[in-house]
Amino acid sequence: MMTGKPLSRFTKDRTGIMGLTLSQIGLFLATSILLVAVFVTINSSDWQETAELQSLASSFSTLLEDMDSRFFEHSTLFLFPENDYSYTVKLSTEYIVISVKGSQGTALSVLERFLTRPWIRLSEQNWTTGIDLHAYLNITYGHQGTSHDPISAENFTEFMQEYNASALLFAIHPLEIIIGEPVVLEKVSLFYDDTNRLDLLLVYQT
Repeated sequence: MMTGKPLSRFTKDRTGIMGLTLSQIGLFLATSILLVAVFVTINSSDWQETAELQSLASSFSTLLEDMDSRFFEHSTLFLFPENDYSYTVKLSTEYIVISVKGSQGTALSVLERFLTRPWIRLSEQNWTTGIDLHAYLNITYGHQGTSHDPISAENFTEFMQEYNASALLFAIHPLEIIIGEPVVLEKVSLFYDDTNRLDLLLVYQT
């Protein structure tokens, strides 16, 4: 027959499983807090970089719209600055895509679709700037495409085929911008069929 308090022999045992369990819980909590802190720090960095790139894309798109709304020929510069992290900028006639390698090794990208469609030009093409364009038209069609020397409607139609071919090219192979070098945005007016006018928005790096 059992005498004394029946549970006394268990309460005196201080090496039981409960002490070990509490230690493990404490370790798990500490590890979880550390992992959450690391996760938050990593994702905060990715979020900040993505926000910065989104701001760049929006600023460039807004500048395009501002240039397009002007009633006169004009040019301005836009700079994609060098940062403490590497990123790429690609342009087509319809959108801008800016990408950066995230902390997890995955690509983070932002895309901004243009409301106006620029004409992207390369320095090695037969013409690049507005001055180059008028000189090219004069050599090709015998008229500069200015208000005082417009090209014919037939020549205009032929010339715009070049624009369509260029738009298709950069839709398939977007132009990669050289970071740290200015991008030129230039509005130039093309006159044809005596009184008709088309404003072109050129984008290029020299």
